[in-house]
Amino acid sequence: MRKWIAIALALLLIVGGIYFGSPYYAIHSLRNAALEADTDKLEASVDFPAVRESLKSQLSAAIMTKMQNDPEMGSNPFAGLGAMMMPAIVDRMVDSFVTPDGIAAMMRGQKPIDRAKAQANPDIESHTEYVNLDRFRVRLHNKKLNEDGPSFLLERRGFATWKLIKLEMSGNLLEDK
Repeated sequence: MRKWIAIALALLLIVGGIYFGSPYYAIHSLRNAALEADTDKLEASVDFPAVRESLKSQLSAAIMTKMQNDPEMGSNPFAGLGAMMMPAIVDRMVDSFVTPDGIAAMMRGQKPIDRAKAQANPDIESHTEYVNLDRFRVRLHNKKLNEDGPSFLLERRGFATWKLIKLEMSGNLLEDK
């Protein structure tokens, strides 16, 4: 009887380890695919339509807020035209950057345009946390510049499979520097 209890406990520990450790493995695999520029692995690990939609809404809201708070835009007769065209511009911009190559660059701590050097930025550190049992967040932070980078939100798809579903841009995204 004790043998069966020990086997059941060992099995429970293994299954629990897989269940709770799977997002760490998923983010490790995603990072390795980014460093290796393995677009097939990235495509399998990322829900691109969901990531694009989340990024489009974040960028549109940030740009519209910036336009509304800019005193020069209030007196500009073309501000309304720009506001009407902004969603289409943001859509095209996001569609061109949220690709396997663009995600790989962001995972390496680079800007999506800077695809020439496929190496990790040593100044980037990551912080991980469970949002709930089915959502896991990885926050990037640049130690050298003391700036927050994007956060990556993963969602459980099945028992131990995770997909990137959202990029959360930091609040200083559109600040003038």
